[in-house]
Amino acid sequence: MMGYWTDGDKTMGVLGLGRSGRAAAALLRLRGFTVLGLDSSPKVAECVDCSSVITGDEDILRALERLDGMVVSPGVDPVSAVPAAARELGIPVIGEIELAFQNSDIPVLAVTGSNGKTTTVEWLAYTLRKAGLDAVAAGNTGYPFSTAVIEKPDADWVSLEVSSYQLQTVETFRPEAAVILNITPDHLQRHGNLPEYVNAKARIFMNQHDDDILILNRDDPGSVPLSGRTSGIEWYFCTGKSVETGAWVKDGTIVLTGPYGDRPVIEAGRLSIPGAHNLSNALAVVCLAAKAGLEPDQMVEGLSTFRGVPHRIEWIMDLDGISFVNDSKSTNPDSLKVALESFTRPLVLIAGGLAKETDYGHLRSLISEHARAVVLIGKAAEMLSEAWSGTVPIWLEDDMERAVARAFGEAAPGDAVLLSPGCASFDQYANFEERGEHFRKLVEEMA
Repeated sequence: MMGYWTDGDKTMGVLGLGRSGRAAAALLRLRGFTVLGLDSSPKVAECVDCSSVITGDEDILRALERLDGMVVSPGVDPVSAVPAAARELGIPVIGEIELAFQNSDIPVLAVTGSNGKTTTVEWLAYTLRKAGLDAVAAGNTGYPFSTAVIEKPDADWVSLEVSSYQLQTVETFRPEAAVILNITPDHLQRHGNLPEYVNAKARIFMNQHDDDILILNRDDPGSVPLSGRTSGIEWYFCTGKSVETGAWVKDGTIVLTGPYGDRPVIEAGRLSIPGAHNLSNALAVVCLAAKAGLEPDQMVEGLSTFRGVPHRIEWIMDLDGISFVNDSKSTNPDSLKVALESFTRPLVLIAGGLAKETDYGHLRSLISEHARAVVLIGKAAEMLSEAWSGTVPIWLEDDMERAVARAFGEAAPGDAVLLSPGCASFDQYANFEERGEHFRKLVEEMA
């Protein structure tokens, strides 16, 4: 494995020293590069694999002439000032996913979409492991691809979650199978408009060969523009109608279909995590697992025993007959919609945070149907209160402590208190994980 990004006596900058940036620095150092850490914030976390760290955009711009290449973290817009200045100087710029891919021989099964990515990626890796394969879930899950390359270099497969941000900076990245779960408006402040967001997602299959597979969701109108754009083979999944090649639900049973006809996999009612969205995720898992070589009977254990992922409609505990559910990973209105539709019992919803640039008013009917009350926090509280005014009682609280106390007080036995913010966390928390763990801690302290 020889190449510009895989070995060498060069100095590489890593811009953005969050989790993926530090992982990229570790991989670069392992491959023999000198690593210069770059971050706009002076409060950046320590980078043990960086020879030095430069903070502040002006100092970073002055340091560019020392670099032979730059790896940008997903949170850094690749057209922002520093990457743009690097390109003007002829310095190659890639992202952490591209760096890891060029430094790895592990075949990739990649997942993107607006919602459901982490569940699908973790469920796939779990299913492959239950079938006896050495599979690792990585990428936007919180376990960087670069770290997986370092720690699991001989894995049979990597089940890789890739976001639209990460896909903006790939060049040679080529998964053997890629699934696009759904496309709904998200991250438009970065991409500018929906077509550009779709084009970013399409980069997941831009390098596919004719024997690689692109898997699309036939239930999802937003994915329709992607059909016919791959050089590979198109498969589909669908919860209702039959598909030519892929997976669908036939008389209550998930079937894998193709040239050899319909092959039963598992009854939909035996899936280990409930909800229509998880049925859709399971169909994607079946398609990807088939590409990895699994027979239908080898998929059953993983599909029927996977317990879900933290912070995604995760039951915490019951207290005085009230269930507390952590869905902190809900960072946009579509994931909030999925959460609301997953419950038949009355809800007291805790929502809010840093809003996405999209309309939340379309959730009014679901709020009325599923919620007993809504408790709002964060910068979006006033906006959400206006969007949902007149549906159910709405309370605005300053912080999570007050929100949890208010929600507990408003709930009745048999209800669920659901943290499903529908917004990003960055106004009050470092990430959605920190938000979810704070919620969990507050609930446990009430027991």
